[in-house]
Amino acid sequence: SRLFHDGREYSLEQQVWAPLLASNEMANPSIGYVVQKIRRMPDYAGLFERAFDGRGPGMETIGAALASYERALISANSPFDRWRYGGEQNALSEAAKRGFALFKGRARCVLCHTMGEQTALFTDQALHNTGIGYEQSMRPPDEPRLVQIAPGVQLEVDPAVYADAAETPPSDLGLYEITQDPADRWKYRTPTLRNVALTAPYMHNGAFSTLAEVVEFYAGGGIANPLLDPLLTPLELSDREKQDLVAFMESLTGDNIDLLISDAFAAPIGDPAKR
Repeated sequence: SRLFHDGREYSLEQQVWAPLLASNEMANPSIGYVVQKIRRMPDYAGLFERAFDGRGPGMETIGAALASYERALISANSPFDRWRYGGEQNALSEAAKRGFALFKGRARCVLCHTMGEQTALFTDQALHNTGIGYEQSMRPPDEPRLVQIAPGVQLEVDPAVYADAAETPPSDLGLYEITQDPADRWKYRTPTLRNVALTAPYMHNGAFSTLAEVVEFYAGGGIANPLLDPLLTPLELSDREKQDLVAFMESLTGDNIDLLISDAFAAPIGDPAKR
């Protein structure tokens, strides 16, 4: 029901424009620039008019076209779905079954990654403060920083070296940037867990490279701060239990991933004028 990590948008049609215009993403200078560029592309000649009852490329139709595609990216029938909702007792490993029991029990994951009797989106569609944003924003400037140089590889960098080589990071206060309510500082949206094994890195800022790191973080109760969500508490989990939680999350990968990927690459990518 809310999109982006800070919940700033409410529909896919509106959400698609932010990455098109963001300076650190596609960096288009304006909405009009995007519209005109698409209107000039021979690849799209007549297609918008046919799909939208005579209307050509425009802010609404481009947003609707992208949103329509995004709504087709449904991925389910995972091993967990076949076991939980399809009655296939052998669809899930014993480790994943133990992980699911922990997920909805002692590990308390289901408090935010909610599910129903017949469906499971694995999100309460709310925003929470886990301490990740707080730690990044409030870390003393003279402390060494861990810098990720490759997936799973981090180096401790002297703050003077970091300051000389890196730009000042933008403010990252989560929902507060939208509401301006101090109580909303460092709150970020609960993401779905579907296909989570395929979507590293994790957390809103990519702080963790593996699901094992994520489980370890939550087992520690998050990062203490005055606004830490009260749902986060330290957990007494053994190493095997942590591994079982990862096994459960790995069981949430849909059975049509290869199809979605092949479909995404079925059309040429990039500006046709530069091919």
